[in-house]
Amino acid sequence: MSHKIFVFLFLGLGFCQTSLGQDNGVEKVDFSIPKTIYFGGERVWIASQAMQSDIPAESKIIYAELVNRYNEAVAIAKMPLEEGKSFNFLQLPINLPSDNYLLRVFTRISPYQDLEEGLVQQFITVFNRNVPPTVVPERKNTVRTQGFGEVILSSEINTSGDKLKIELPTGVEINEVSIAAENPFLTDRGMISSARAYESIQQHTLIPELFGHVIEAKVEGASVDTTKLYYLSLHGEKSALFTDRPNAAGSMFFDAGGMKNWKFLVAQASNNGSLLDFGIVSPGPVTGFKSDFVFPQLEISPADQGLLQELLKGGQVEGYFVNEFEASLFPVVTGFTEDRTYLLDDYTRFETVATVIKEYVPEISVRNIKKKKEFRALDEAMDAGFSSNPLMLIDALPVFDSDLLAGFDPKSFEKLEILTRTFYLNEEKFPGVMSFSSYKNDFGGFPIPSNGIYLDYEGIQPKVASAVSLFDAPHPGREIMDWRTVLYWSEIPEASPVGNSIEIQVPDLKGEYLITIRAKTQGGESKKYLRTFIVK
Repeated sequence: MSHKIFVFLFLGLGFCQTSLGQDNGVEKVDFSIPKTIYFGGERVWIASQAMQSDIPAESKIIYAELVNRYNEAVAIAKMPLEEGKSFNFLQLPINLPSDNYLLRVFTRISPYQDLEEGLVQQFITVFNRNVPPTVVPERKNTVRTQGFGEVILSSEINTSGDKLKIELPTGVEINEVSIAAENPFLTDRGMISSARAYESIQQHTLIPELFGHVIEAKVEGASVDTTKLYYLSLHGEKSALFTDRPNAAGSMFFDAGGMKNWKFLVAQASNNGSLLDFGIVSPGPVTGFKSDFVFPQLEISPADQGLLQELLKGGQVEGYFVNEFEASLFPVVTGFTEDRTYLLDDYTRFETVATVIKEYVPEISVRNIKKKKEFRALDEAMDAGFSSNPLMLIDALPVFDSDLLAGFDPKSFEKLEILTRTFYLNEEKFPGVMSFSSYKNDFGGFPIPSNGIYLDYEGIQPKVASAVSLFDAPHPGREIMDWRTVLYWSEIPEASPVGNSIEIQVPDLKGEYLITIRAKTQGGESKKYLRTFIVK
């Protein structure tokens, strides 16, 4: 399968790094999750929204970030917003130590506009069987029942395969219902206000993400060279190249625009220059916790072993029937239109790039300059040859060592695209383009330049194509145990409206389950109902 290489024209800082005025509105975010107890490697499913007054926010990305008790970000997800809403997930790293973590949600600008409503968070519990939490002889249980008489169950103690009917409260507007495994290890439940959590937030230039993700980079040091050109290439199903120069503060902004689902990036400086002072800036806000804001300690007792073994089953089996994602590719704007394409399998395969060029690519010549091989592209507009190397790319990765490329074996290269004109990328001019694409979009084995930086910096999460059956029980004909930890969640897109009652199938997973109902009274007051039931 061929992979398209895109070279984006990012014109200066045209995405507008500015402070949004009152007319544009302040972005306020909100989110909910169906449960608060997980094992490393699980997905934290998140229903989120970003609004400006009563209309969807202009931002196209909303972020979910996991922070540990040492105020370190340990995971982040970039989730697409459509009409101000998102239904997606944060993948928990498998190696997270067992502990309580702060899950917080925001857009790129919302924390700086309104810290209280632009940065929202709550605790979740994550277990790692290889890094267990503190073990105590006996753990204090927490009772979480409120509105007991207003949520009526057909049975409080159930067995696997039973049908459980839940009568919902009347006289209120039901906004959300979730039924999931109870978390007896977390005492600090619900949303946490930013006023309670944070002493400070480090101010930052507002970076509206009106089209897609904007990657921020920073060059540290006493003197910043504002004339130095930096290259940033993104790689995944597609590859894309971006360039920028630092401003006086050393900041650069690469607007990925329509590029979405990449897996990693490679940063380089012009002519393979040093990147010792170069770094990628996280999109998450830099905040300081208040001295009296304390993460609850995670403790377990020997009596919890059976419960944790049951919950671990759910974390292991869940991925088999929930990961349905949109597979279609997104359109992007390209600034590179080739003049000639060579499908290398149509020609004799030679052992070096230089030989391939000499044998059947008349638009480019190979020269020996000071005992090193260089390439010269034909300038068709001037009917002459250029006097220096063209922009050389492999899967959108810039190559500055023409001699190394000339001697490389192109056996894993699928095609070569040639541009025989001056190519303008931002304000930079290149004497033509010579762009190779590999079969697997993996550079065909060509080494990343010695001064280049490789980072596992994933792009925007794929949109969830369909989630109607996300938490449904397995079909009777399937040979799979019903080890669900989430039994029902009304926030799933395309879910049927919540009526006066809900009927669910009781899973094989034993333990206590929590019904959470969020509602609004006729007077507009928010109300929450909690009710538990047992599966034996």
